Amino acid sequence: MVMKRSQSVPWIIILLLLALLIFREFNRGIPVDKERAKEHIISMKDAASYTHAFDSAKDELQAQLKDSSYLSTRFKLPVCELFNKDAIAAMLNKKGADGIRVYLGLNKEREVVFVLVPVTAQGKDVQDKLFARTSFWLPGVSSAYAGTPEDDEAIERGHRCPHTCDLESPLSTDIQ
Repeated sequence: MVMKRSQSVPWIIILLLLALLIFREFNRGIPVDKERAKEHIISMKDAASYTHAFDSAKDELQAQLKDSSYLSTRFKLPVCELFNKDAIAAMLNKKGADGIRVYLGLNKEREVVFVLVPVTAQGKDVQDKLFARTSFWLPGVSSAYAGTPEDDEAIERGHRCPHTCDLESPLSTDIQ
């Protein structure tokens, strides 16, 4: 049986509308509690003021040091680091994760780095692999996993400025 063109048009419209509704539903992004988010939001003007003040303070500190190359050779401070959304999502998707804590660290190249870990609502760091472990069953043990606490993971290796800076951002400072 061949459907007449006039009969197929409403079905095509219904299918298109259904497709648009499905697309909209799956592209909403991560749900946000705006009230909780507000406690962390500052204006870009304040953010720019903070980054520029930090840059000035770093220059002042450099001038105070006997070794004028110390900060740039032994304590390499980044302007910023970039982490992709997948790294952030991996932390936020951990069971019990309610936020992200950022630690400062010093890697083997003597670069100051940002180390990110998921955090529970009680303020405890989530110490686990960021992706599922290979689980196995042990008699008498309710949950066991293949791995040790030394296998637990955090996020680092952000893309450092000046290689990935937004030079047009009001937050950018003098890039060296």
